[in-house]
Amino acid sequence: MVDKHVVLRFPDKSDRELKVNYRTVIEGDLHIIECKVSNEHAKPGWLQLEKFNFTSLKMQGVYNLLFEERKFDKNLETVLFMDEVYARIMEHSNYKTA
Repeated sequence: MVDKHVVLRFPDKSDRELKVNYRTVIEGDLHIIECKVSNEHAKPGWLQLEKFNFTSLKMQGVYNLLFEERKFDKNLETVLFMDEVYARIMEHSNYKTA
């Protein structure tokens, strides 16, 4: 998966950069973002996954992230990291979110 990527420092701006590769799939009003944390560097100990997806529903030009209960099976740092990745991707793509 090398279509696009975002780079962020998380959880602190002084931390090592993490690169997340992603691609988007559009199925009608559903917007699916498939993500994979790059393995260029060792994965941080707090990060409990390396692949994850986001599904948004586009309504009236605005993307609404759909709730996924299994996301909350992870530790707080991982959940917050995923939220930041989603925000960066949507900002990078100039998509309006709810």
